[in-house]
Amino acid sequence: MTNPALGCLGVALAVIFFGTTYVPAKQYPTYDGMVFQWYMCSGILAVGLVWGLVSNEWSFIAEKGMFMFPGGLLGGCLFAIANLLIPTVVNTLGLGVGFMLWNGANITMGYVVSRYGLFGVTPTIPASPRISELGILFMIGSILVYGKIQPKLTTSEPAIMELEEADGEQKPLLDKVSPASSTSSALELDASALRRESLAQSLMHPELPNYGPFTIPNERKEIPEDGQDEKKRRAVGIALALFVGCLLGNSLTPYVLWQQTCNAAGKDCNPLNFLFSQCMGIYITSTVAFLLYSTMHRIQKTRMPRSALRPAYVSGLLWATGLAGQLLSAGNLGFDLVYPLTAIGPAMVSMLWSAVYFKEIEGRRNMCILAAGTSMIVIGTALRVYAS
Repeated sequence: MTNPALGCLGVALAVIFFGTTYVPAKQYPTYDGMVFQWYMCSGILAVGLVWGLVSNEWSFIAEKGMFMFPGGLLGGCLFAIANLLIPTVVNTLGLGVGFMLWNGANITMGYVVSRYGLFGVTPTIPASPRISELGILFMIGSILVYGKIQPKLTTSEPAIMELEEADGEQKPLLDKVSPASSTSSALELDASALRRESLAQSLMHPELPNYGPFTIPNERKEIPEDGQDEKKRRAVGIALALFVGCLLGNSLTPYVLWQQTCNAAGKDCNPLNFLFSQCMGIYITSTVAFLLYSTMHRIQKTRMPRSALRPAYVSGLLWATGLAGQLLSAGNLGFDLVYPLTAIGPAMVSMLWSAVYFKEIEGRRNMCILAAGTSMIVIGTALRVYAS
């Protein structure tokens, strides 16, 4: 039986904790996005394990011990792959355009899956479809508004050092950025560059900082030397960004299918029973990627840079708590109503952290844009609730 109060609590948890995920790591050098995300996924798995052990609600599923739903493993795998691709999207397309494309595709895909019943999901038709679609447009429009904010560039992370064992010489893999104050929006920052590289090189940057799908990092991208390569890279970047958005938008589709089957069987369908499986899917995929990455370093005889362990682990704990809230809200309020809000809401919280705590967003113009984007999310949410 659904509980609207629990659903609202779940939405609040998802929006706040997803949006706060990278706050503990904000002031620490991550050095290497691939290493950072593996530490973070270890924190995610810890939350899934603790909940599975504490809840002890497995008697109707398995004879003993915790049970892993195959759908949860798949959903976690989809999210982990999307998260691993984000640094490449940022480097090939630019952080501003990339952020807008993958979040827009994420919201759109989540809505289309639930509204039109893709992949076996039972379609959910709102009482006022036009108003519901208008609410979605307001949410997507808020991404465009946020993209016009002019963040203040902070000092970049220390250079990642590539250790060449042949001659013992250390060479920076990424050049260091001097502190600067930017007067460019996230979209305009796409034109700045640290060094030039080929199209093939631009697609291989797992070592870049990974700030996840809800945060616009204060980092610059690199542009290729050849103009033709730039066109190809933008095409690849757009395709990757849309692919990332589609993966994110379908990461909870296995959960929705499980819930439909569970409800049809008349079982007690606690949404949080799915948490352990989803976390395990994320961890397994992340670990496989990390092992491949470390093997690549081994073959190339280079040493992997260290990363901030504790901040990354805490970020994982926060993210998994947000996932628990997202599952709880989807189970009690419906995936169609909840998902768009839990997809764009964290970006709003992340922006507020940047403005209020880190002071990266300053000035009357930026504050007006921030207020406008936030208002659009609120209006979009109100329209969606009214339409339902």
